[in-house]
Amino acid sequence: MSKKKQIQEIIINQEAAKWCFNRGYKIYPKPIEFKETKYRQKLGVKFKLVVEFGSDKRIGSKEYTQKEWPIAIWSVYNYLYEKHSGEKA
Repeated sequence: MSKKKQIQEIIINQEAAKWCFNRGYKIYPKPIEFKETKYRQKLGVKFKLVVEFGSDKRIGSKEYTQKEWPIAIWSVYNYLYEKHSGEKA
């Protein structure tokens, strides 16, 4: 499946995101590889996802590009929502 097609098929479920926020889940990208810009700033180019819930913090093993990590976060929202709420995304 092409990346463009994958982006079109991702389910952006705001109800799932709201459900996760209300229960205290925090999902965000953590840069693991950088490149330097012409202004000597570091720009993240590879990321891993971090999922926090209460005092539990887990870092995923899969690496994502700048374009892929937002899609992956929506997938995690949908996964958590379906697994714990009994609802289908």
